[in-house]
Amino acid sequence: MKRVLNSGSISLPYIQGSEKDLEKDGYKVNELSDAWMENYVAEKLLDKIKFTFEIKAPLFVFNVFQDANLGALQRVEGTNSEIIYVPSQFYRHDGLTYNIMDAKACNDYNTKLNNFYHWSLQFYNKLLESGLCESQAKMVLPQGMFTTFSWEVNAKDLISFIEQNHDQSPELNGYCSTLVLYMEDHLPNVTAYLKRNQWKD
Repeated sequence: MKRVLNSGSISLPYIQGSEKDLEKDGYKVNELSDAWMENYVAEKLLDKIKFTFEIKAPLFVFNVFQDANLGALQRVEGTNSEIIYVPSQFYRHDGLTYNIMDAKACNDYNTKLNNFYHWSLQFYNKLLESGLCESQAKMVLPQGMFTTFSWEVNAKDLISFIEQNHDQSPELNGYCSTLVLYMEDHLPNVTAYLKRNQWKD
């Protein structure tokens, strides 16, 4: 398991296929040219390698995975808790980059978020106590609450998700960077090829 943010995580309980599948066809992956990798790997290898991740993330991050419509998502029942994500730093976005706010602004937002979360959870529990059904009471829960879900995805779609979302927010950058670490563990030569070419920046 690899930690993400302050209370999130990504683990990889299962993977099907590997770069060694190429070696069964007589190829030595670490000796292949970039041109060969680009043509063969994209067409014949990446869609055959399947990862099954278990991811703990804030709801607003889960929504991005869901909206990407890549692979298969399933919420893990019984894993949610009242742990809520509060960023260690807060950012301004100028349209191109994220810039850390000054210490005073970060402290102010930290206090405001903690107060909001505390109020939301209290209100949620009061709604339940008053008899409101849980499914409707959940409407007041904040997007910073953590949820756990499984994500089954082939390597091709995993790469697409990383490329589409790594710069969308500091939080998504954290999750995408951790997914890249798993790629380095299990697809070292493919990842090195991507870093030399598509991921140069």
